[in-house]
Amino acid sequence: MKYIKLYEKFENWKTLSDEAYSNVQDLHEMGVVSDQELRELQRLGQIEQRIIHYTGVGNLNLNNCTLLKSLPNGLKVGGHLILNGCTGLESLPDDLEVKGYLNLSGCIRLESLPAGLKVGRDLYLYGCTSLAELPQDQKNLKIGGQIYI
Repeated sequence: MKYIKLYEKFENWKTLSDEAYSNVQDLHEMGVVSDQELRELQRLGQIEQRIIHYTGVGNLNLNNCTLLKSLPNGLKVGGHLILNGCTGLESLPDDLEVKGYLNLSGCIRLESLPAGLKVGRDLYLYGCTSLAELPQDQKNLKIGGQIYI
């Protein structure tokens, strides 16, 4: 029952379909998709399941998932959110709330921070080479600790 509620909460978030995964496995068997590409795709599937089953309590560690492009709207993290090394991450949802620290180090495709971002502790932005600026409306950016750029 809890799984259904969480899935419905994130229903607008695009996840990897079973059919797409099956197609990639077929391509892997034919030698078109490398072992590394298949492992990265499997990691993405595991990360997506971790997000879907996350209850909002404790840390959410999604580090080094190179294929993760976004997070679902409505995500609230009760601990730390660790996304370092997520080189494919392009955006974060508006009104993302993280009670602990938020580590975005190495998220090289992230161009901006979302409106309404709230971080209870520190915000790590080391190596976010595409990040051009912080939000214009500083009232909507709440960081309880330091920002490390």
